[in-house]
Amino acid sequence: MNPSKQAAIPRTQRARQRGATLLISLIMLVVLTLFAITAIRTGNIGFKIVGNQQAQKLMEAAVAQAIEQVVSNLGNFDAANPVLPATTVAQRICGNGQPPVIVINPTTTPCTSGIPVDVAPARCISAKRQTGGSLTQPLATYENTWEIVATATDTLTGARATYHQGVMVRMLASSCPGVTS
Repeated sequence: MNPSKQAAIPRTQRARQRGATLLISLIMLVVLTLFAITAIRTGNIGFKIVGNQQAQKLMEAAVAQAIEQVVSNLGNFDAANPVLPATTVAQRICGNGQPPVIVINPTTTPCTSGIPVDVAPARCISAKRQTGGSLTQPLATYENTWEIVATATDTLTGARATYHQGVMVRMLASSCPGVTS
């Protein structure tokens, strides 16, 4: 505005115009502050989600390692010594160790490091005669399906996850306790 027109506006109206500028500036400052707070909260939620996913992947890795330990020991699939169905934990494997630590008596010996994985006894759930076997040999082999249940517990949060893994093992007849073939 040029000075001659500014002199024509009464003094009270000019004061009200300056007050409107202050009010609009304060509103813009509040809006920008709300945007900043929202961005910070969104970032924190993203970090929590990523942290939870990382913990889940660590538990999955520990369970996979524990299941591999169980599968590699053929004594876990021994039909001569079936494990009672009431037995809930056969062994505890402390995951993410090199090599993994296997605790035989999990009730008295806790894991000192890694993610504890409680593994239930392997349970034979089905037996099917193998197809395409030898026609000249009377000895029959069966494809036995075993279920391995492993429960991992996150030591930091106490979160628990149970995983079920099926394993097929070719065995001789009558090697699947509790299942008639």
